[in-house]
Parts: sequence; C-alpha cells; structure tokens
Amino acid sequence: MLTLRCKKMLSCSVLVILMLVLLPLPAQATDYGTQDLTLGSQGPSVTLLQKDLTLLGFYTYSLDGQFGPKTYAAVVNYQKSRGLKMDGIVGPITKKSLNTALATLSKTTPAPKVSASAKVPTAGSITHYNSHEKPIVDSFRANFDGSLAQTLVGRAIWYMEYGYMKYGHTKYASTGYIDCSNFVSLVYKDFGYSITSAARNYGSVGAKVQGVYAKKIPGTSKYTLAGIENLKPGDIFTFWNSDAPARTHIGHVAIFMGVINGKPCIINTCSGNPTAIGIINDFSYWYGSSLIEVRRVLPASAFKAGGKITDQGPVIPTTYQIKPDKPIVMPNDLPVGF
Repeated sequence: MLTLRCKKMLSCSVLVILMLVLLPLPAQATDYGTQDLTLGSQGPSVTLLQKDLTLLGFYTYSLDGQFGPKTYAAVVNYQKSRGLKMDGIVGPITKKSLNTALATLSKTTPAPKVSASAKVPTAGSITHYNSHEKPIVDSFRANFDGSLAQTLVGRAIWYMEYGYMKYGHTKYASTGYIDCSNFVSLVYKDFGYSITSAARNYGSVGAKVQGVYAKKIPGTSKYTLAGIENLKPGDIFTFWNSDAPARTHIGHVAIFMGVINGKPCIINTCSGNPTAIGIINDFSYWYGSSLIEVRRVLPASAFKAGGKITDQGPVIPTTYQIKPDKPIVMPNDLPVGF
C-alpha cells in the first residue's frame, strides 16, 4: 500500500513538473539576462534592449549589440521618463519597468498602402538625422512639460519620425505628400485649431509676436535671430517666397520648438532628412534673410502644464510615398506622446 501511494505521489509530482515546463510563461525581466546591462556590455541581451528601446521611442540607431554611449543615453532618457534612478544601468528595477512598458504598448499601426515608387530613407539622410535632429529631439523630450504648446511641438516631431511624409503640393491624407503650410495646418488641426493651408495667408493667422526679427551681423553676410525671449513653443515663423519675383508673399512657414541646446529651433519641411520634415537651428543665411515675422495662435493657457488637451490626430495617409523603415507607433503608445 505504501509503495503504491509513493508511486502515485511520484506520478503527480512528475505531472506537475511537466505542466510547469509546458505552460507558456509571461515575459519577465530575465529576457535581458540575469546580469545588469551597462556601458561595455555586449551580446544578444543588449540587442534585445536596443530593439525594445526602439519600440518605446528612445533609441533610433542600429541594433549592434554594443552597449555604448548611444544606448546609455537612451536608457537614461527612458529612466527619466519613468521616474527611475538615472544611472544608465539596466538592473532588476529598470528591466521590470521595461517589460511593463512593453506589455502595455498596443499593437503598431498597420501600414497603409505604399506607393510602388516609394523607397526607404537613404543611409545618408538617416545619418544626418541622427547627428542633427536626434540630439535636439532628445533634449526636447527630456525637458517635456506636458503643456499643450509642447504637446503640439511633440506632434510635429511625431510626424517627422513616423509620418513618412514626402514633399509635394497635394493633400497629405490621401497621397502622403505635404508642403510647409499643409504641415503646420495639419499639426494644429490635430488639436482642434483650424488654420489655413495656404502659406500666403499666414500673415493673418493669430497675432504678431512683437520684437522678433532677423538682424544682420555687421561686416558679414550672416544674420542672427533677435527677440528670442519673446517666443513661445508653437509660434509660427513666416518667410518670404523664394520664387521670382521674390518677396511678394509668404512662401514658407514653420513651427517654433523652443530654445534647445542653446539655440532657437523651428521644425518645418526641408530637404536632406528621412522624411520631408526637419529641424533648423541656424538663422545665419536664408532663414534669417527671408524671415518676415512670427505669429502666435495658442492662448496663454497653452503654455501651462496640466491643462486639458483635445487631440484629434494624428493623420495616417492612405498612401505612403516613403517606405517606413521602422514600426509606426501611435503617440498614445509612446512614453511622452512623440
């Protein structure tokens, strides 16, 4: 009898073990290995970390499995966004936080139809973005205050990174092409503001911001932007048209991001980037000599953190003219909305 009972107990134990082995277990922090990941770490665990940080919007470089300065900066920015100790070390607490963030990340947006002539961004444009735009975006993200004004700028950044816009004078929603005024109008419309999509009419949009102008530097052909202290995020810069005869009407518009890394920055349509959108922080030449004025649409309440934000966007085009080179993640599924 005792022998039979022992056999039954042994059989039950084996069954339990088999069930534990066969049942699918939820992803845990051990996905990144048991060792802490930090500067100098390398291997599959670091590659997985880079992939996950990419999905969460903190890493935009190659998945090389090397925990270098770029991966370190991405980890620190992630830790800051989650209120964690910003030590750049991926230990148990950060691993658990990453898994939680990934578990709540909804599915990426299904890609719409891609034009047969569409191509992926060039390696050169991606390199340019990583060296010029990304440090500005990272700094803006690190100091994001959640106000409507900065959220609007964040949406412009989202379109730059996930909109896969190509420059052209047609309707973005149906074609994937966009020009400067359509871009500004689109960003504002996402938050309930109806603004003209015709650049030449931006002289009557909102109210003029006094004291902002481009000043020529004596003895040079360069310009500098004066009155920066009067600017606020979301302000709209207007520039003269470049077509002959020039200076007959507004030909270009852009959105002011703020003073970032010590320089005033605007986001607008421009060339040399993975998408049609890029960031300018140098007013020495055309952006200085062609500046007309700055207009403000947002009310005073838009510059205070904590206010109610009505979000109607973003707009995903029916057709892409640029092939997406990464998953398209909606703003609500990103740490700070962009």
